[in-house]
Amino acid sequence: MINLIPVSDPLNSENLEIQKTIMNSQPLFNNLVVGKESLTDEDIIEENNRNVEYGEKMFHLKKDAECVGLVTYLPQNPHDNCTWIGLLIIHNEHERNGIGTIAIELLEEKLKEHNIDKVRLCVQFGNIKGASFWNKHGFNKISSGFDNHKNQIDIYEKVLATFNYL
Repeated sequence: MINLIPVSDPLNSENLEIQKTIMNSQPLFNNLVVGKESLTDEDIIEENNRNVEYGEKMFHLKKDAECVGLVTYLPQNPHDNCTWIGLLIIHNEHERNGIGTIAIELLEEKLKEHNIDKVRLCVQFGNIKGASFWNKHGFNKISSGFDNHKNQIDIYEKVLATFNYL
């Protein structure tokens, strides 16, 4: 069974170690985003501090009792007032097993519970695997730009199905 477990303190030592293990299992992603394959505690703390300031929510993605990934989202991006998925990353040992798809489904349900009807995210230019994954899950490219690391990005958006019961 796959679950999203809220992380109340992403900066405590246990959570930092979990983040570092998962992030560093994906050196190609790290290289695309921050220009190096391996992240230090300091790198992760710096990124978390910035995101926590904005109100980002973090979840451990657990398969049974094992943490196999991370999911983050920003309920309201101060730049456009939209909800953004900040990160979905699966430990490389658990890739290609449908965990990412389940994580998206779980996150979308959480967003709907908070009456969020659309969500955005960015994909670094050159991340063909990431772009394909998000397209497959109903996200459409709406524009391009640059992230806070000055990387060229494509911005994707998905309108979440909502149901009005009369």
